[in-house]
Amino acid sequence: MSIIYPLTHLSIAFSEWILIGWAIYRWRQSTSLAMIILPILLASISYDNFILSIGSLIGEGEVLKTLSAIRFLLHYLVVPLFIVIGVELAHRAGASWANNIVRILSWVIALGLAAIDIANNYIGLELLPVQFMGILRYHIANLSGPPMITIVVNLFVLLIAIGIWIRQKWWWLFVGTLAALVGNAIPASLVGTLAGSTSEFIMAISLLLTENISSKMPRLSV
Repeated sequence: MSIIYPLTHLSIAFSEWILIGWAIYRWRQSTSLAMIILPILLASISYDNFILSIGSLIGEGEVLKTLSAIRFLLHYLVVPLFIVIGVELAHRAGASWANNIVRILSWVIALGLAAIDIANNYIGLELLPVQFMGILRYHIANLSGPPMITIVVNLFVLLIAIGIWIRQKWWWLFVGTLAALVGNAIPASLVGTLAGSTSEFIMAISLLLTENISSKMPRLSV
């Protein structure tokens, strides 16, 4: 049983590497700079899954601790960028509020939230080793309270997903975002890291599918 979790994380990482190729292709076909975030997002979560899968092989020590610190840094940098993707998808769906000013403002807000997260949670980061179902990883020792920025960002994208569902009859983004919201809400101390990683993988697929379909649908003014 202890090998199931590492192998599943490794399988997810491999699958995400394949999706990175598709995301880069979609970005090159897109007229929006914002879509570069999709391959960056996939690269971040694939790194996360890969490190989780090989943690027990690396063993406890400074190497794994450093690789884990990079995991958290990427998380704090990338998660707020979901705001940019959400606004861009809303713009493509024809939402009148997602104008060019809001699209630019989404970058400012996302980068600002990333800076806040890094200042509050990454600077002075303390990591402690923990084992669960064959996974050896480092978790944050001095983290207090739920990840509010992650929750707010997911709720924001969820609202956009509802709008896209209503306008374009496309519900995949809602399903993927809801899966990520629920999966990340489950404490890793109870079920390990697999629930969160799987839900993020589902959301990544839903984002790619939504980006692909939105580029082919006519924009509907709202």
